[in-house]
Amino acid sequence: MSLVNRPRVSKYVAGSYIVLVIFIAAVIAFFVYAGLFTPMGNVGLIAAVVSIFVEAIMLLILTSIYRTRYTLTNEQLVIKATKLIGGNKRVHLKEITNVERTLMPFGLKLFGASFHGGYYYVPRLGRAYLTITNFSDGVLIKTKNENYIITPNTPESFIKTLNKVIDRLS
Repeated sequence: MSLVNRPRVSKYVAGSYIVLVIFIAAVIAFFVYAGLFTPMGNVGLIAAVVSIFVEAIMLLILTSIYRTRYTLTNEQLVIKATKLIGGNKRVHLKEITNVERTLMPFGLKLFGASFHGGYYYVPRLGRAYLTITNFSDGVLIKTKNENYIITPNTPESFIKTLNKVIDRLS
């Protein structure tokens, strides 16, 4: 069995990255213009090259949001995410201790990309790996060693299916 869940992408999450990508493109254009037509010269062109690198990272994060997948097999849950937020994670179903709906928590970022995910320290929960595409479909998965927060498209159905598979393993 292999069940793939394609999460719903929030217009606010995607929109924030789109606005940032457009802004960085405008900054690149400014630096190229300044490098070619003003006394700024090579400094402007160097700034444009650095900005192109930043733009590439932002575009990778933006495309990653739309490529996020949660795949449930008979033995594990695979969280597919970009390396920019920590990469793919394999959660062995036998290690899961609890699955429940959750609100998007406030946490301190330890590593990752703003609204899309990464490792966070969440008060009362501890360290958690988040791979989210919206702010309303949160599912908290606790294991013996890690906590995960994901946003499957239909959270209640996902939790029910996940619990059924876990119960079969017991």
